[in-house]
Amino acid sequence: MKNILITGASGFIGSFLVEEALKRGYRTFAGIRSSSSKGYLNHPDLHLFEMDFSNQEKLQNQIKKNAEAFGPFDVVVHAAGLTKSRVLEEYYTVNLHNTERLVDALIQLEMVPERFVFLSSLASYGPGQGKTPVAESNIQAPITAYGKSKLAAEQMLATKNQFPFVIVHPTTVYGPREKDLLVLIQSLNKHLELYIGNTEQQLSFIHVADVCKAVFLSIDQPIVAQNILLSDTDNYTAKEFNNMVKAVLGKKTIPIVVPVPIAKAAAHVSEWVGNLRGVTPVLNKERLKEFQAPNWGVDATVLKQLGFTPDYPLQKGLEHTIEWYQKHGWLKP
Repeated sequence: MKNILITGASGFIGSFLVEEALKRGYRTFAGIRSSSSKGYLNHPDLHLFEMDFSNQEKLQNQIKKNAEAFGPFDVVVHAAGLTKSRVLEEYYTVNLHNTERLVDALIQLEMVPERFVFLSSLASYGPGQGKTPVAESNIQAPITAYGKSKLAAEQMLATKNQFPFVIVHPTTVYGPREKDLLVLIQSLNKHLELYIGNTEQQLSFIHVADVCKAVFLSIDQPIVAQNILLSDTDNYTAKEFNNMVKAVLGKKTIPIVVPVPIAKAAAHVSEWVGNLRGVTPVLNKERLKEFQAPNWGVDATVLKQLGFTPDYPLQKGLEHTIEWYQKHGWLKP
């Protein structure tokens, strides 16, 4: 039985990765903070592993103590990260510096795993040029602080000699328990269909179960120091996506195209209100950069060459997700 550590295990993607690792027979360690929610981490065979990323010495001692009891980690999937923050510097603190402390701890302890999978994001590449989908060969040019912090972590990994890492870059991830895309689905459920600038923005998506499938595929492949873009292998316009959601919901809507200047003003107001409340709203100045970028399509050639086929193409994935939302009271039928 191999040992696998999944950091960020209490998060949306991390909790599903934990479930998939258990299904695959790994001795699974859920890397969490002492304050993390354990709501989706109640499997009897799961080992909860509290980690302090902020302190190099303490983190190293925690890993060493765990290894003395169970042996070193054979695989590490680093899914811990910060996707929202009102303070832009925090992206680098969490996404870059915490990652480097983990990597350095493993190296200094001479416990380098067989495979280290870093969960990055399509945001570290930035949007595609024109209508050409983003590919692994693209020059990475992120447009947000989040994307730049993820790229900085990727560049740090590239400096670690003989460290067997693979970097996966999911596009928009959705599925049960996800809350950001839920806001858009709730809007369509209330007959309101909003676009920023135009209806033809190129988009890509991947169901969280397919993210897990792709991550474990990358673990099983004899590859190293490689970037892999993750999507359901297809691309869609914003209008096509909304039409799919409306069909699943059985709702008609009023389409409204919001001019970019008005969207910018709304983002400023939303962010100001969020600062007063101490929360990061879905619509803010950083996220607006992503919302108005015309092309987030993905070239899935590399992913398909690895043998990946999605279990949840978008239509099926939306049906599955919306059914879960309704069943759990997150969305009114």
